[in-house]
Amino acid sequence: MTNSHYPVKEQHALEKVAAVFEDYIKTSPYVELLYSQKVGYVLLAIDETLPERNDVNLMSAPIESAEELCSLLFSEIALDVLNTFKRDHPLYEADAEERRAIEERLEKYLKQLPQYRHLVDELFQPLF
Repeated sequence: MTNSHYPVKEQHALEKVAAVFEDYIKTSPYVELLYSQKVGYVLLAIDETLPERNDVNLMSAPIESAEELCSLLFSEIALDVLNTFKRDHPLYEADAEERRAIEERLEKYLKQLPQYRHLVDELFQPLF
């Protein structure tokens, strides 16, 4: 997709990240990746935990780079893994078992996007 929001090299990198995560984005009830002619790529985070079906909480984030998109999607996948453990805590509090499960789940993406491996370690760092 040609646009003026990103330099050509960054556009290609964004397209590659989007392609690698395409199946995850399609099947996840919690994220959607959109393209806007006005702002470029936008990642929607969908919170479906609200009691009423029509009360869906959406948070959007304009995407500035392929690395940012990859980081956000890694975070979403990591949170999916934590949910399978039925644990509600920040990623930086993940124990060894949780961290191993997250890293295993991300490995198929890292094989295609090895330049973003450093983002996995950043998942487990406190934000402050």
